[in-house]
Amino acid sequence: MNNYNHSRMFKKGITILVLLLIGFNSFAGYNKTIDSLMNIVKEASYYDSAKLCRTGQLTIEQAKKLSAEGAIAEVHLYYGNYFFYIRNLERSKKYYQQALEEAKKWKNDHIEGLSQIRLSYFESEKGNFDIAEKELSELLVISKEKQDFENVAEIYNLLGIIYKDGNQPKEAMKSYLNGITISEAHNLNYYSAVFRNNFGLIKLDLGQIKEALDDFHKGLVMSDKENNKRLSTHIKMNICLAYVLDKTPEKAYSLFREVIEYYKKNNFPQELADIYINLASAFSDTDRKEKALDYLDTAISVIQTNNLNRELANAYLGKAGIYIDLKKTAEAEKTLEKVKSIAESTHEWQILSMYHLMKYQIYTQTKNYKEALEEFKLHIKIKDSLDANLNTKTITELQQNQKVQKKEIELEREKEKSILLEKSNQEERYLKWFSIIAGISVIILIFIISYSVYNKKIKEKQRQFSRQLIQNIEEERQRISRDIHDEIGQSLSVIKAKIINEKNRNSESTDELQNQLGQVIEQTREISRNLYPTYLEKIGLDRSVAALMESIQGATKMECSSEITEEVQLLPIQIQTHLFRIIQECANNTIKHSGATGLKISITENNRDFVLTYQDNGSGLKVKKNHLGIGLLSMQERAKIINGSFDIDEKLEKGFKLILKFRSPKTQII
Repeated sequence: MNNYNHSRMFKKGITILVLLLIGFNSFAGYNKTIDSLMNIVKEASYYDSAKLCRTGQLTIEQAKKLSAEGAIAEVHLYYGNYFFYIRNLERSKKYYQQALEEAKKWKNDHIEGLSQIRLSYFESEKGNFDIAEKELSELLVISKEKQDFENVAEIYNLLGIIYKDGNQPKEAMKSYLNGITISEAHNLNYYSAVFRNNFGLIKLDLGQIKEALDDFHKGLVMSDKENNKRLSTHIKMNICLAYVLDKTPEKAYSLFREVIEYYKKNNFPQELADIYINLASAFSDTDRKEKALDYLDTAISVIQTNNLNRELANAYLGKAGIYIDLKKTAEAEKTLEKVKSIAESTHEWQILSMYHLMKYQIYTQTKNYKEALEEFKLHIKIKDSLDANLNTKTITELQQNQKVQKKEIELEREKEKSILLEKSNQEERYLKWFSIIAGISVIILIFIISYSVYNKKIKEKQRQFSRQLIQNIEEERQRISRDIHDEIGQSLSVIKAKIINEKNRNSESTDELQNQLGQVIEQTREISRNLYPTYLEKIGLDRSVAALMESIQGATKMECSSEITEEVQLLPIQIQTHLFRIIQECANNTIKHSGATGLKISITENNRDFVLTYQDNGSGLKVKKNHLGIGLLSMQERAKIINGSFDIDEKLEKGFKLILKFRSPKTQII
């Protein structure tokens, strides 16, 4: 009898721990960066305040950058969870309120609802169970209407905790069964594991060990699916407890070692204390009492170091039970007085019931039967009050109701499947039409691209043809110019020389013929220069343009000026030739069509960037970009050949202005 009661006492500590701490779930789903940071925040919220603060701040900064501000509210929720865990309820409540404000600001209904749920649960922490139950029940209706099933499951879990703490185990069972139904219907594995665990703990209270183990193992499978090591470890600890109660502690040893290693590694003092208590129970059941006392002392040390006063009574009950087994009455009575003080201050009726039972055992050992009877009556009175609300028949009825509810939910899920199937078929039809339209669009796009490439090639060939044509013209002009200069020019010069010799004999008859022949020679030289300005190579562009200006001014009385930078002389002769031809073409247009009285030419240079400006004050030139004349087309091609571009100022009310910009080859300008 003693061993069973001692084990049941140990179990109570874990029941409270798991119910309070594993009811908080994560709901990430932003993007890879935020989700990754949020997982770190979640883990840190269990034990590492420095890491929680550091990673939480980084998550908030990233959320602002990536426009995922809803994550800020979730970070505040994890802050609240951490301070709830270490029992700093004021700071915890503050962060839950901040989460609520952020959620409202960014219109995140899920986080807003969850924040309100956490704040409502705080009323139960202050002992206001009725207020907490009322507010959570109202939020349950709202969450169901919004079909936010995670929040529905969260509320069922918290209501179960409130009912259990308020000595209403029957209502707690109803909440957990409803939670299991909702969680399994909507594939909420985390909550399914939580409810299976809590349901199993209630079955342990009723002595249904095999049924409890079945629930624990189901919960463990779901928890492992979620890869939630903390929850899995809690459930493993309860499986160990069930083995102890089943008097098969040897099955629990390996799990005990695994659980202890996890709690030590992650610095969970409360859980570590509870596992030491359960180890003590295992050793006590195998008659290794002294070893059990060592583990209980270790648990008490951990509890006192971390101010876990609510767990301290369970450890003292364990020690008192072992002292009773060892018939150390004085030590047992001294330890039980500590238990009584804690039980009365915390209103833990089950602990108080165990206190009276152990006092009954002490009085029986000392043959003080009158006091023993009084203590036993008090124990039975409290125990009957605790068990009145729950029995095996109640569980059977609740489970039957759960089956009915499950069938109803399955029907709803079948309806949902039909709707989803119809939606899928409709999406397939849309996809087919989209594929057809996309295919046609791709064909059109390929045609447009092909036409564009073809057109581009044609234009490039035209440009190459124009450049080649200009080059051929220049070469042919050079050849004709050379022939005129070398052949005709020399022949005329010889004839002129003969005439001069003849003149010396008869001056009167040859003067007129000499003058006419001189004019022919000069015209021949002018034609040669116009065909190909060979003097560019000799005197350069600057002086060639100056000579052209002087010639125009002498022939037309037009005021002409030129200002050309010295760097022009360093340009290749081909570029200088093209520049001269452009200036020459502009000058011809000015002379023939503009009626101008003046023109000005300038070429400037800045860091190898050249600008040629030609301007007259004539009647101007009306230019249509798509209908350029032969002269302008020629200038345009010459500009392209020297990698330049020209622009005609169309805003001038009078006159003509052309601006040519080009960049010299790097090798030419030093």
